[in-house]
Amino acid sequence: MANLIPRDLPGGEELLGKLMNSFWQERQMNTDIKEYEDHYVVKADLPGIKKENIRVSFVNDTLTISASQIEESEEKDDLGHYLRKERSSSAYQRAFTIPDIDEEAIKARFEDGVLSLNLPKASYKDAPGKHIPIE
Repeated sequence: MANLIPRDLPGGEELLGKLMNSFWQERQMNTDIKEYEDHYVVKADLPGIKKENIRVSFVNDTLTISASQIEESEEKDDLGHYLRKERSSSAYQRAFTIPDIDEEAIKARFEDGVLSLNLPKASYKDAPGKHIPIE
């Protein structure tokens, strides 16, 4: 493949490097995590993904976001014979360790290709303390 782009072409070496890097680069969703005093906000960019193809779980202090996409396109002639039919699929998964979360209060929303999660921190202030006797 390296021989397909002439080296004496201005920018040929740079173009080849960028092309190869983008070809082999692992695709993953862009994610932002912000911490506030009483909660975290996680935003994940999932353009083109349908809501029903997104899974979110929180197990053992680990938030996991999974998404998949299947695309199909076809072209037929006037008689209905295929001239071309293509399929592609992609899958993404990210996992983050976020301790001390109130799992029952996690909320998720998907709008305009952005998954937004609100993860309230667990409140230990209200838990009654326990006196531990020393033997």
